[in-house]
Amino acid sequence: MTSANNFIQGVTSFKNKTTSRSKGCAWVCLLIFFIFFQQSFAQEIPPLTNYPLSIYKAHNQNWAVDQSKDHLIYTANSDGLLEFDGASWKLYPLPDGQIVRTVLCDDTPFHHSGKTGINSSGQRIYTGGYGEFGYWKKNSSGPLKYISLSKNAGFQSLKTEEIWHILKTPAYIYFQSFSRIYRYDGRNIVEIRTSDNLNFMFMRYVNGRLLIQLIGKGLYELKDRQFYPVAGTEVLSATTVTGILPFPQNKILISTTKNGLFLLDSNKITPWNIPLSDELKRNIINKAAVLHKNDSYAFGTIQKGIYVIDPSGRLKYHISKENGLQNNTVLALSQDRMGNLWAALDQGIDMISLTSPLLSYQTAGNPLGSTYAAALWKGQLYVGSNNGVFTKRWLSSEPFRPVPGLEGQTWNLSTVNGELLCGHNDGTYRIEKNGIHQISAINGGWFFLPFVKQKDTLLIQGSYNGLHIYKKDRQGHWSYSYPVTGIAPIPIRQIASDTNGGFWLGHAYKGLFYTRLNANLDSAVVWKEYLPPRDIPSVFSVQVNSWKKAVLIRSASTFFEPDQHGKLVPSKTFMTENEPYKVRAGLGFDWFKIYANRVEIHDRNHIKNTLDISLIKNSETIIPIAGDYYFFCLDDGYALYNRKMDKKNDAPKISPVVRKITNLQNSAEDFIIQNGMELPPRVRAVRISFALPVYGRNIQFQYRLTELSAHWSDWTDQSFVDYTNLQSGQYTFELRSSVNPSVTTYRFGIIPYWYETSYARVAFLMAGGLLLLSLLIYQEKRLKRNKEKLLAEQEEKLRQQQLSSERKIMEIQNDNLQKEIKNKSQQLSNIAINVVKKNEILEEIRDELKQVKEEMGHQLPNIHYQKLLHSIERNVAGKDDWVLFEDNFNEVHEEFFKRLRAISPTISPSELRLAACLRMNLSTKEMSPALGISIRGVEIKRYRLRKKLGLPVDVNLVQYMMDI
Repeated sequence: MTSANNFIQGVTSFKNKTTSRSKGCAWVCLLIFFIFFQQSFAQEIPPLTNYPLSIYKAHNQNWAVDQSKDHLIYTANSDGLLEFDGASWKLYPLPDGQIVRTVLCDDTPFHHSGKTGINSSGQRIYTGGYGEFGYWKKNSSGPLKYISLSKNAGFQSLKTEEIWHILKTPAYIYFQSFSRIYRYDGRNIVEIRTSDNLNFMFMRYVNGRLLIQLIGKGLYELKDRQFYPVAGTEVLSATTVTGILPFPQNKILISTTKNGLFLLDSNKITPWNIPLSDELKRNIINKAAVLHKNDSYAFGTIQKGIYVIDPSGRLKYHISKENGLQNNTVLALSQDRMGNLWAALDQGIDMISLTSPLLSYQTAGNPLGSTYAAALWKGQLYVGSNNGVFTKRWLSSEPFRPVPGLEGQTWNLSTVNGELLCGHNDGTYRIEKNGIHQISAINGGWFFLPFVKQKDTLLIQGSYNGLHIYKKDRQGHWSYSYPVTGIAPIPIRQIASDTNGGFWLGHAYKGLFYTRLNANLDSAVVWKEYLPPRDIPSVFSVQVNSWKKAVLIRSASTFFEPDQHGKLVPSKTFMTENEPYKVRAGLGFDWFKIYANRVEIHDRNHIKNTLDISLIKNSETIIPIAGDYYFFCLDDGYALYNRKMDKKNDAPKISPVVRKITNLQNSAEDFIIQNGMELPPRVRAVRISFALPVYGRNIQFQYRLTELSAHWSDWTDQSFVDYTNLQSGQYTFELRSSVNPSVTTYRFGIIPYWYETSYARVAFLMAGGLLLLSLLIYQEKRLKRNKEKLLAEQEEKLRQQQLSSERKIMEIQNDNLQKEIKNKSQQLSNIAINVVKKNEILEEIRDELKQVKEEMGHQLPNIHYQKLLHSIERNVAGKDDWVLFEDNFNEVHEEFFKRLRAISPTISPSELRLAACLRMNLSTKEMSPALGISIRGVEIKRYRLRKKLGLPVDVNLVQYMMDI
């Protein structure tokens, strides 16, 4: 193909700018291209999704594929059974590791003898392999568990037979090898074989009949356990039947490996001769399937992939390795509930979205490259790319042919007034049936804007160096007229006109400008550049679009609309999002939201359809084609969107499903998947895995755990979420997808530890309350004690102060008492001295009186003498003096006499007086007159007192008295 392109470029390099020579080159190049490329197909096919072994992590060979009622895909793989939920693959090996050759998903119960069989609850996935068949069922935590049916069947033939096919009818399930059929009714297994032990091909249930080919013979019908030949099918004995399918008008379509297709009608079989017959024979039909949702038939071949044809025999799609299939050897075909066609291949698994409104042209050896423009003109599709302009018949599988002379970068293809114009890197051309005609040498014709001036239509073109005007010439052809002056010679890639007659211009790389032209449209009378940050956020990647008869401008992910004064104000229709996007207008009320990895199409009913395609960055181009299609320019080819197709298929009402709950601290521990499930107390970190079994689409998810957050998460294509540090309690997990707004709610709980229960919490609360109360009481008592202590300290201080005061007072009083005692002692001494002196005086007077009496004799009358003498005797140590002495003595020496009497109760008053004198430390001489006795008498009394007191001789009597 590369050599052919080089040859074409060599021929066209000699082109000249005249129309005649261009036409001649065109014919030559078309002829050469036909010679080199007549075997290449250029067909648009539905979206194709590849699942290589690097994704599903199992063997490359896949033998069968089926879908369960819950929309999961199951594939028979050489390593085991593969399960796919739209997000992840999981492999289930058979117990002995055998190859799984076939798979059947059974979602309905058996019906026999008017009763329901044992498969009345739950679904089963039946599989078969070498010497083994049985079924898988989901266990409580989600994974599948295998139950063998063959192990206890007791058939010796199972030791050498390999189950290649499983068929379900309303009454039975048939497990088929090449020489045996095992019929299962839900309870019992019956072995069926031919009477002459012939081998057979796969059995099919068609129009209520069980049909099967016996190898080397025609078709047979199985009734009960007997085989009956189908009349008219003997011609099939020389071939191998690979498919038996229902056909309109109660006919049966039969496919064979190398002999093509046949139709069976009322025991009459005829070849179905269609244009593809020979090609199908060459490529060996291996599998056949009826596509109920598409009214079509799919044939998988050994050498050339998949052919999809309609009941009339017209080819709809040929899908092979050249246009995206992983491998041309198809081992099985199956259509899922959404109409997608699954192909189990010799290398990998592929899915074709037959019901998608999107068709794509992306093929090996693609001559187009990156596409930038497209137009439909006179039944031909023209595509402009970085490699030139190519054309083919609209919606055909014929190859693209290059338009000679237009090699290189093409920016624009527009049909205006019946003419096809091409804006090219080298200039502007008019494309004709037999060649091209250059109408301008202005480089880089990016954009054409038709503009009506005085009932005439002009074309304003943005190019590499400004604006240019095109008009119709006398022959009615578009021709270059003049450049617009007064504007900067900048590359203008986008143009939009406003209601005031002005033009908004988008620089190809950097800048936004506004201009208004004069009446002749040949000069700018207004030219304004919009600069950041005053006018727009950024001058890079500015987008200018016409939007519903207005102008929409995007700068730095923010959308603006100009007001009547030319000031840009933020758009109220399109707001800034976390994920940047661009906007394009479509036909009618359609419009597009373009993201980096997808495109959203919105219609007048606000229905959104997401397309998993990526447009060329900074050149996102969507072109309406033929009123029913949109042409998407891609980096490698293009895609077509049929806007008339039923869009219900594109938004399946399938809710996301929670697939697995895993303990994050032990990834091998999964939990039961059912609402209201309770996790053990030790599990406080979980991984919730989820999926949406919708295939071939870029699905994103939002989720939230309502107890933790009322806000939805950001959109993500990750199919799991981790939650850590969960508390005990009930949780509600909500999940939704980008496919439809349905929300899946999953509730689970975490069992609390005993100390997290409500009873424990109440107990803890009560204990806490009691503790708090105890603390309050303790604190109150402590405060009280402190208060009492402070009061006691204050009282002690006051007492000490009082005692100190009292002590001082007592000291003062003691001083006073000492003084008083001293005075009293002094007085007592004085009294004693006075008594002694008085007695001495009285004794002297008595002695003098006696002497006078002696001297005077009778001169002194006796009566007077005796009276004086008695008076003197009476006053010597008289009673009154002693009473006075005793009173003063008791004041000075408190209770001395009491203590003395306590020591010696028999003490006499005279001895008390002696003791008082001794305490006063009077001498014997001083005591004699005070006591009124002689000194000898004093000594005698002292002796008697000592004896009465029982004092030894060595005890000082005076000191003893002073110590009492």
